[in-house]
Amino acid sequence: MTVQRSALLWMLASQSLMLAPHGSRMPLWMLCGCLAMGAFTLARIQGYVRLPSKWVAVAAVFMCWALLWREYGSLMVVEFWVDLLLFMYTAKLLELASKRDVSQIMLLSFFVGMTHFLFNESMLQTIVTFSGLVMVMATLIALHSSSTQTQGRQPIKLAGIAFLQALPLLVILFVFFPRLSPFWTIPLEKGAAFTGLSDRLMLGDIHSLVQSDELAFRVNFTSAPPASRDLYWRTLVLSAVSEGGWVVGSPPRPMPSVKFGAEGAIIDYELLSQPMRVPFIPSLDRVLSVEGTSASLDPIGFVRSASVLQTVTQYQMRSGLNAVDGAELSKAERAAYLALPLRINPLARTFGASLAEDYQTPDAVIHTVLAWYFDEFTYTLNPDASKGDSIDHFLFETKRGFCEHFAASFTWVMRAAGIPARVVLGYQGGAYNPSGNYIEVRQFDAHAWSEVWVQGEGWRRVDPTAFIAPERIERGMQASAAGMDGLMTGEAWDYFQMRSLGWLFDLQLQVQALSHLWDRVIVNYDQARQMRWLSTVWPDLELEDLAPLALAAFLLGLGVITVGLVAPPFRRGLSQEARWYQSYLRCLDGVTLDQVGPGTGVARCQEAWDMARPDEAALAQVFVEKFELSLYQEDQSVSPSSVSKALLVLKIRLAWMRLTGR
Repeated sequence: MTVQRSALLWMLASQSLMLAPHGSRMPLWMLCGCLAMGAFTLARIQGYVRLPSKWVAVAAVFMCWALLWREYGSLMVVEFWVDLLLFMYTAKLLELASKRDVSQIMLLSFFVGMTHFLFNESMLQTIVTFSGLVMVMATLIALHSSSTQTQGRQPIKLAGIAFLQALPLLVILFVFFPRLSPFWTIPLEKGAAFTGLSDRLMLGDIHSLVQSDELAFRVNFTSAPPASRDLYWRTLVLSAVSEGGWVVGSPPRPMPSVKFGAEGAIIDYELLSQPMRVPFIPSLDRVLSVEGTSASLDPIGFVRSASVLQTVTQYQMRSGLNAVDGAELSKAERAAYLALPLRINPLARTFGASLAEDYQTPDAVIHTVLAWYFDEFTYTLNPDASKGDSIDHFLFETKRGFCEHFAASFTWVMRAAGIPARVVLGYQGGAYNPSGNYIEVRQFDAHAWSEVWVQGEGWRRVDPTAFIAPERIERGMQASAAGMDGLMTGEAWDYFQMRSLGWLFDLQLQVQALSHLWDRVIVNYDQARQMRWLSTVWPDLELEDLAPLALAAFLLGLGVITVGLVAPPFRRGLSQEARWYQSYLRCLDGVTLDQVGPGTGVARCQEAWDMARPDEAALAQVFVEKFELSLYQEDQSVSPSSVSKALLVLKIRLAWMRLTGR
């Protein structure tokens, strides 16, 4: 092999770092294959094995193609092409023989780095990717330098310096360049196994979901956050029953008429949503307006997205708490919100009909059912499995359930009693993070409740869980889990246990706050935010002004960097002693040197300074002594660093004296 051993080792290190973010996502057989090829190349570098036949690499690629086809089942899947690129990127090691091959692998590294952001845009991922790029640059430096120039950590040092020099241009391009939709918004077919709510509710669904501590969304309020009991995040409205479960359905379009029951009940907030399983965005109570990518407000009061969210996405929202909807229901709406299948849950249907005969008002029916729940039912994180007619089984046999059991059965009974009702899926509560001043909602905060229509009032939220387990609503899921020790397992329970670890949990909150700031400021820096920020500096800025502004800022930054790169060679011609001497002369600041003859040294300059300003000259005595010992007597006990330190102390003390007059 005609390549230096050090360059090859740098290449393997950089390639491993670029492949690492994909390690947990790629198929196990592919991960093992990549590790085997890396180990084989390391053995080649050590001289234990020889370069295999080129047909081995060709066969490996075709085998990988076939296995990926079997894994994903289609060529029209992004993950298929990403994994094929990664395998070919690694398989190139099997024909590694020259500098040209190493250069090709390093060129592919830049494309591999771009694929990282298809799956993760976090701050940690960015650090890993940038670290990998620095390693790639170090490999190229080691590849094209002599063995004496690439000893030890020199390549990584030079690569780090080059990377830092490029950062100003990176910042300029990020801030000023017109924002475009990134290529990584391509939909992912496989591997996008997002947790979260689905558009169908079967008894037991939310119970399974609350075992997860996966982040759902974070919210920043423009004022103080509402109390936990008011944080009902409506995501889906389920208006129809299908195959024993509640589904979104297609209810008739209502007549918009919303009033607000309390002064100051309108709040503004910014919601940063994680990837979702459904094309719906959580919103607080009755959402009035929403701004964000492909977001629209549905007539029945929830927020739709044009497609399932694949990335972290930010929305500006305005909602009204405790809204009173005074609109009348049309005949079509009333029929839709009273519809029930004929052949299932006959006992619940009969029970609802009996309530309609016994009580004359909706309020009486509602309170009767809630009182029944309170007296005879148990709220549990470990409900019994549903059998047959699931609503009847819950109401008249087990009487043990989670929030979806109470919401689904309550809505069913209300419809059977002639009261229009619907199920709402979403999240309730959230944890406040003081480090970032935001509310954080996780999957274990998933919740279901009911909305019933009352004449003269409109849709009223009725949450049976608030009557059965008020601590769940007032203090969140952690309070419910603490009272049912052993019934919650998995990631959610581990998360709750972490909260008791004091400073360690505080550190976790600070890391999460930093991650939230990254998502808000960097990941979601879109065209609207860019224009809003730049308009504060340039009020008359138009969209068409961005391109010339970005070009001007880029050229200015490039010019500054060029000057910084060109200027050092002029200074490099001076010795260390000459630079010390020039810095010392600048400290004299106006002292007339006519008294000292031309060509005289530091001692005569010090004499002239002492004659003009003795207090200042006294500060330089230590430097002058060390400088002369180092320059004239070649005293080995005086190190260059000690001279530089003495000069720095002189500058600091001199600046302080001239500033304060002391």
